[in-house]
Amino acid sequence: MLSTKRKVAIGIIALTVVSALFAYFVKPHPPLLEMVSPQQELPDYKAHYPGDTSLANRLSKSFGLAMVLIQSPYTENNVIALEAIRSWGRDQFQKEPDFLHPVSLEYPNPRRHSFIEAFFYNLFTSPRYYLEEQIGNLISWRIADFHKTSEYASFRTSYFEIFGVDADAAALLARYQTEKGKTAVGVVLWSLMWLFATFTGLIYLITSPAKLRFERLQMVLAYMWLLLAPCYLARAYIENSVATLVSGVVSAFVGIYLRFPFIIKIEDRGALRVYRTTMNSKRVAFAAWLSYSLMAIQVLTWLKTESLIDPDPISLLISAITGNFVHDPIAEEKVIGRVIALIWVVMSAWAAREINRDAKAAFEAEEKLASLKGPAT
Repeated sequence: MLSTKRKVAIGIIALTVVSALFAYFVKPHPPLLEMVSPQQELPDYKAHYPGDTSLANRLSKSFGLAMVLIQSPYTENNVIALEAIRSWGRDQFQKEPDFLHPVSLEYPNPRRHSFIEAFFYNLFTSPRYYLEEQIGNLISWRIADFHKTSEYASFRTSYFEIFGVDADAAALLARYQTEKGKTAVGVVLWSLMWLFATFTGLIYLITSPAKLRFERLQMVLAYMWLLLAPCYLARAYIENSVATLVSGVVSAFVGIYLRFPFIIKIEDRGALRVYRTTMNSKRVAFAAWLSYSLMAIQVLTWLKTESLIDPDPISLLISAITGNFVHDPIAEEKVIGRVIALIWVVMSAWAAREINRDAKAAFEAEEKLASLKGPAT
């Protein structure tokens, strides 16, 4: 049997060799995802040459969206979606007038200025691009499936009635869905990781004996927080966000505390000593309730602050599943919000019962101990 130190050494050597081989033989390229093509929107599409600004002028000079829509069950949703596309398209033309006809399709690839960046770049970038390409293909399939529905047919008819039946209008609609689909790729990857972690934790809990259930729940909570920490740290590195960095540090601290509970005591001479301790069922129940409450607050905040122009991760995940990146998934978000609230109520009742039962058990134990001592003399 190999010792733990030897296994760690072998793992480090293997990762270093793989990163070195990738650095020499592989040049990662981000996938050029075109989830929706203009031909899907306009079968007789013919690309315009750069310099045609007719659509840009129509969008930039429109301060309100006056429209006559064909009456359908989706009219209200179509109005919101058309206004979102108009605002998005106008902003894009102001930032980059030729964004519908880019000269180059290559994505900028920043240089890696430290050996840590270079090591992880070569180790993880190729697998990441491969996964992004597969998820992008899956989202493209869902979008194509949604395009066959009467809901999208109603929207498409209204769209071309407003913006005109021409190549640039088709390219704008395709680009809008493609860009939102690209934003959803990362959300789907993170969601799959958390879905796998959640199911693994649930199976670990369900298969545990009753007497070990709270110990295993404590273990699951600890590893969930420890998994959340690098996720926040990765986002902090990408977004250069101090708030996200602090969230990552706090998550790591909470995870370490749940995995190795400790208390800090001040000794007689003012010295601080750290002692290992254990968590009873009352504290584990409170930790589970608090963890779920924080997660629920985060999700509900996303749902309250999202918009079609700046969608939240929940909306993007719903859109990736349905293939509908033009309408706001209001109905689905309401269902998710109600389910989360219902689970929170059930979990609050469970935590209160566990805490109360633990308190009752302690009180009954004290009474039995007092009765064994007999009457005071």
